[in-house]
Amino acid sequence: MSAGWGLLPAGADESDLMMLVLALFILSILVIAMFITFPLFYAVLGTLLIILGILYGVHVMKQNQAPGD
Repeated sequence: MSAGWGLLPAGADESDLMMLVLALFILSILVIAMFITFPLFYAVLGTLLIILGILYGVHVMKQNQAPGD
């Protein structure tokens, strides 16, 4: 159903979407815990490192895709 709506690539199924939601939930809990535990500077720095890590991973995955996919 989600593939028809354009939410997932054609080769993915509903369990992939649920894993993505679970990963985002765990990351949000981690960021909230960092802001509660650490001073503001370190919490913002840690959040930026997480965001940059995700962006780097997406960049590498896009490079590894075959042309025409």
